[in-house]
This record gives sequence, C-alpha cells and structure tokens, in this order.
Amino acid sequence: MKKYIHSSITLILFTLFLTGCQSGYEEEQGEIYYKWIHGGNWTMEKTLLKDADAASFTVIKNNLNIHLGKDDHHVFKDAFLLEYIDPDTFKQVNGYYWKDKNGVYLLQFCSTDCRIKSADPETFTVFKGYNWAKDKNNVYYELKKLREANADSFVVIDNDWGKDNSFYYYHELRLDLLHYDSAEVVSPYYIKDKKNVFFRNKLVKGANPKTFTADGIGSFGHDDKNMFDWEKNKGPISNQYRRTYLTE
Repeated sequence: MKKYIHSSITLILFTLFLTGCQSGYEEEQGEIYYKWIHGGNWTMEKTLLKDADAASFTVIKNNLNIHLGKDDHHVFKDAFLLEYIDPDTFKQVNGYYWKDKNGVYLLQFCSTDCRIKSADPETFTVFKGYNWAKDKNNVYYELKKLREANADSFVVIDNDWGKDNSFYYYHELRLDLLHYDSAEVVSPYYIKDKKNVFFRNKLVKGANPKTFTADGIGSFGHDDKNMFDWEKNKGPISNQYRRTYLTE
C-alpha cells in the first residue's frame, strides 16, 4: 500500500513539473530563447534563437502540437529557423500545411527546409484527413510530387493509396504495371489486379491474385500455396506461419 501511495505521489509531482515547465518561447535580456524539456533527464533546457529579433518577435498561434514564432524577417519552428518563408504572408492552409506568397510548406516532416517544391500557393488544397494535396498542375504526397498525376481526376483512397483516371499511386510511387480497371487495394502495402499482386509498386512474383490476402499488419501475405514477406516469395506456407496468421 505504501509503495502504491509513493508511486502515486511521484506521478503527481512529475505531472505538476511538466505542467509548470511548459516548452515555448521566452524573452530574456533582449534575446529570444526556445524552452524545451530534455527527454533523457527531464530537465528544462533553453536554446538561443540567434537570428530572432526580440523587438518584433511574436508567437504564431496554431491548433497543432508545434511551436511557431516569427519576427520581421524570419519564421521559427521550435528552435529552428525555417528557410525561404516570408513572415508577412505566412499562414495555415490545413493541418501541418502552410503557405506564403512564394510557396507551400509541410511542417510535419522537416526541420529547416519544409518546402513542397513546385507547389502553387494560389491553388494549393489539401485532401482533408490525409497527407495528400494538389494544386492546379500536380498532386503531392507529403513533400513529394507524384509523377504526371492528373490533379483534376485524382481521388484519395486512404492514407497510402490514391489514383487518377489512369494510374494508381502508392504515396508518390506510380504503379505502371498495374491493370487499372481490375485493381483492388488489399492492405496498406499490397494491391492486386486480375493477373498480379504488388507490394507498394513492386511485383510480388508467383503470387496468385485470386487467393492472395494480407496478414498481420498488412506487410505479410499468403495465397493458396505460398507465404510472402513484402515483395519476396518465401515459399510454401510453413506450420509456424499457419499458426501465427491462419489459425483462428
């Protein structure tokens, strides 16, 4: 009982510590610092924003779990100076997607250079709930442009698969060998048509599309004879594989 009480008190004190030690920006003697909690020893650390102008620095409010700030000449994410961004026109599009007069930026997977290169800020839109987006000319998955995708006809299937009027795409990868009209998404990794099975955009040699199904988290699979690991044919279904994935 005492051990339980002691653990509870420790948890409460630790929670109060985290609550009282919020990360973010603060000014100190004419300098801007970014405060953050060191995950290794849970101490509060401070990083100087060397390029920040304290006189014009303001926090950019957002509905994301990230810290953003700007001065007259720069935009900052946490302790990083974001390159290429115009602070006067910088605004949120949707989620982690932002834009200014010059370009579009995805703040989720970058530290300093967050550009979605060639994206048009005037016509850029996001498929809500997914990391797919498009402008008047192109389609994008996260930071990457899809090769020759038709923006007008593009449809999001889920967070991993999309298609236009001619091709299916796994993220930014186009499946040139997939038979479009008979295509069927199997899992977050597998797709098949009337003749073949593909792992992402790679052919799964020897897989029977009529009996193929995905197993586990979707990166393993089997047909009526063989088991598959990614695009690799691992041979006849073993007893261990059968016990793991095929026995109810």
